[in-house]
Amino acid sequence: MKKYLFVLVAFVMILSCFFGKTLVMASEEESGPVYERYYTNIEVKSGDSLWTIAKTYHKNSGMDIPEYISEVKKMNGLLNDNIEAGSSLTIVYFAEAPGLPQ
Repeated sequence: MKKYLFVLVAFVMILSCFFGKTLVMASEEESGPVYERYYTNIEVKSGDSLWTIAKTYHKNSGMDIPEYISEVKKMNGLLNDNIEAGSSLTIVYFAEAPGLPQ
């Protein structure tokens, strides 16, 4: 009887180790790239709008373009959507490592 109990316990331990390792490996494989929040200053060029700037920088933010524009306006203390060429804006972007999005 003790022999069967020992075999059963050993079998359960081996199975739990196998399935535990499989679950850990599966969760590691599913995780995609991790995007960090970075900031940069840009100079507004002629023809730029908050919309065109947002289309470039909102990628991987989890925000849609209107939400991103709202964030940029808050960060820069803008009361409306008007920006002028030559002015400077602080922009947030999301990337795996520092470096402006392409």
